Amino acid sequence: MIYPFSHTKSRKLLRVVSATAAAFLCATMFTGCFKKDPGPSTDPSSGPNLVESASTEPSTETTAAPTTEATTEAPKTNVAVVKEKTGALASPSTTANTLTTLNAGDEVEVNRVEYVPTSGLTWAYIPLKGWVQTDYLDMTNVTIQGSNSTPAGNNDSNQPTTTTAPSSNTGNGNTSNTGSGQVGTVTASELNIRKTPSKTADSVGKYVKGNQITILETNNGWGRTDKGWVSLNYVSFGGNTGANTNTGNTGNTTTNNTTTTTGGTKGVVTATQLNIRESAATTANRAGSYSYGDRITILETSNGWGRTDKGWVSLNYVYQDGTTGTNTAKGIVTGTTLNVRSGPGTNYNSVANYSNLTRVNILEQIKVGGTTWGCTKDGWISLDYVYIDGTTGEGAGTGTVSGSNVNIRSGPGTGYNIVGSYNQGDTVEIYAQFTFGNTKWGCTNKGWVSMDYVEVG
Repeated sequence: MIYPFSHTKSRKLLRVVSATAAAFLCATMFTGCFKKDPGPSTDPSSGPNLVESASTEPSTETTAAPTTEATTEAPKTNVAVVKEKTGALASPSTTANTLTTLNAGDEVEVNRVEYVPTSGLTWAYIPLKGWVQTDYLDMTNVTIQGSNSTPAGNNDSNQPTTTTAPSSNTGNGNTSNTGSGQVGTVTASELNIRKTPSKTADSVGKYVKGNQITILETNNGWGRTDKGWVSLNYVSFGGNTGANTNTGNTGNTTTNNTTTTTGGTKGVVTATQLNIRESAATTANRAGSYSYGDRITILETSNGWGRTDKGWVSLNYVYQDGTTGTNTAKGIVTGTTLNVRSGPGTNYNSVANYSNLTRVNILEQIKVGGTTWGCTKDGWISLDYVYIDGTTGEGAGTGTVSGSNVNIRSGPGTGYNIVGSYNQGDTVEIYAQFTFGNTKWGCTNKGWVSMDYVEVG
């Protein structure tokens, strides 16, 4: 059955509903376009916010403001500053040779400080340079304390126990220092190389006597090389310390009249020909010979014998640098500038210099190649440019003392000790005359007198 009216009414109702839905949809869309943006969601469960907006809330992160203050550099550890020009010596002794000169303001690394009771002086060891009295150094940033102790690690049963090397321990037993590339010589017949700085550590190899090694780092008496750690008890390095029986803090160890010298002591052969022996005895096999004037290094001494790199020699025929010999003298430098050399000859390096009229103490005289060389506390000088007290020089003549009770001094100046006096009218032989300041001084057979009180004619 067909109901035309009802069907038509239904169609009209459908069209109204559709139109109404469409109108509602459009209204919703346009309303969305004009709706205010709520901003970023603060709901942590919501999706990511795609709208970039500047936050008006203070940031929780702190931004460092640029500083206008100058950056303060951290103080350098164990670095001293030279107060005034001075020499770095071969050993902690005022009579030792000068190895190099330090100028005021120089910064130097200190890896050892030693107090020497016999002199009452404290010395600082500067790697590759030498020893300097601490009075000449600003030690503000140096924390190393003086020590009289032997470095740790000296109980290794596989190594000899007669050699002592300078300790780089800073006094607290646990400090590790940079070795600054210091080169040393192995003194043990065989020296174990260990994995760590301990005698109980595994051995990773060996060095043999005479091997040159570079110490890269130190730790409580041990040194690290490019192969591992070694006990510094059996490595010698540093300057000359003199062959003696001193058991103080000079790097020497005396055992049963045998002294091993850290770094070796330089010497000059004084015999026409000096036998080299395989051991320290005249009955030992001969291993060669040295000639007069040969320069040698004494590595250790034993009952009047010295060991060199070739064997043993009698020290009765060797002058050792810095010691008092048999031909001493006092003199005055006559050259404008006189080179001080590391050995008796112009082929040796210049290590310092003396200016004109410098007063020098000659410890020994050696004639090499027609020239007489004198050993001083600083090194060797040619005596061609030195007036030796008591020899004939410029201004020589006979004089008469015109003053009463005229002082005789040990040197040309009122700063030297009085060693006697002349009476008015005494006749004196003047060997030479030198002017110091505004005063002329004359050398006599008893000492020096002011020529203000002597008439020569």
